[in-house]
Amino acid sequence: MGAKSARGIRVRLAVEAADACPVAASTGGDTIARSARWSTAGEGEVVEEFDLVGDATATDLPDEASVVFETDRAERVRFTRESGDCVCEAVERLDVPVTDVSASRGTLRLSFHATDVETVRAAVDDLDAAFGSVRIDRLARTGDGDGDDLVLVDRGRLTDRQQEVLETAMEMGYFERPRSANATQVAERLDISPSTFAEHLASAQSKVLDSLLEGSA
Repeated sequence: MGAKSARGIRVRLAVEAADACPVAASTGGDTIARSARWSTAGEGEVVEEFDLVGDATATDLPDEASVVFETDRAERVRFTRESGDCVCEAVERLDVPVTDVSASRGTLRLSFHATDVETVRAAVDDLDAAFGSVRIDRLARTGDGDGDDLVLVDRGRLTDRQQEVLETAMEMGYFERPRSANATQVAERLDISPSTFAEHLASAQSKVLDSLLEGSA
């Protein structure tokens, strides 16, 4: 049976989570974490596993983590954590399953599907309040096609300063994977503080979401 068609949203968020997430904390240099999965181990505990690919060594792992399987290309890492204090669980509390998780250079990327922009906005707000430095990495809407994810926004909605911030961040490689510049470096180029840079980026993201909401009406 076919499911009823709906105008949905596919989103990937990037969270600077090296201090809060063992998966993100395990990545540095060319090391990449992917295929994270988790399950309830007992009351208040969760067992989580992920693949670590690249130049990782045992010293890169959090104290609570261990390698449970190894190949020439990757290590399967397992650790136990407390339930509830997790980036992905913060999103799933909005009743949307996280579909994909990866990390590099301390940045955690998680994907999910939503049926309305309010859910996306709530996820961004909740993660920003709990962990800070969250951004929309990719965004696509039902009907955009099967190609690359798209972010559609009217440039006229952005202030001159917001556009300058975005253009400078793009020029310096802030949105590249891996990054060529971090938030502090972009802020220095613009002669503003990192917090001001984050505010301009957050405002631009809000306008992207507003455009999406209007387009799905």
